[in-house]
Amino acid sequence: MLEVDLNETDQTLAQVVRETVSTIGRVTAVDIHRHPSPFALVQMAQHMQTLELAAQYGGSAFGTSVLIHLAQKA
Repeated sequence: MLEVDLNETDQTLAQVVRETVSTIGRVTAVDIHRHPSPFALVQMAQHMQTLELAAQYGGSAFGTSVLIHLAQKA
């Protein structure tokens, strides 16, 4: 799970997520979804980076994409 300010626009959230997870590797795409619950679908350049990202944020990996649940930052 990644804590973010869910009051931000989808574009801003995508940039925040991209900057946060780019420490793991090259991010090729970030899509923000708010329903049924907030999550980011992050696509990485390499499969090993995908697995590391999923492990670090407790997400689910699908090919080179990871679904990361988003929560409101305290």
